[in-house]
Amino acid sequence: MPKQVQFRLTDDDPNITKDAVFGTTWRDTWKFRCPQHMKIVLQPGDLFSAYVEDSGDAEIAAPPALVKIEVRDPSEQRVELVYGPDNYLSSNNFQQYSYRRKLRLEHPIVVNPRDWIVVATKDDVGLDTASIANSYFELVTTKVIED
Repeated sequence: MPKQVQFRLTDDDPNITKDAVFGTTWRDTWKFRCPQHMKIVLQPGDLFSAYVEDSGDAEIAAPPALVKIEVRDPSEQRVELVYGPDNYLSSNNFQQYSYRRKLRLEHPIVVNPRDWIVVATKDDVGLDTASIANSYFELVTTKVIED
């Protein structure tokens, strides 16, 4: 019988790939590939926070900086928006639970094995290579572990 447990998806997960570029077009800053042995259930009210630095090792502060989360099928042809696009600065609070952003979903979304969860970023002023090593995110959700 499958077991559901709380799951903290972060930039340190071994199934994450990172894009070290943050620019004027949407970039897949963090891509999580759901492993073969689990599913993730994104639910209304799941919590998200991110912290992104620019190439000067300073937090991005430009008002047009945006962030969004998408779920994509293995071929990345079917895309479902689960968060945003929203102003980056509204999602950068990790310290206070009440200030974290909630996924605005009408119903749960199942992320199947080999599907992608993608945290994408964009900035209209055209930042260069981000200091991705000092940038991070957290998505608090639910995973389903198959026996």
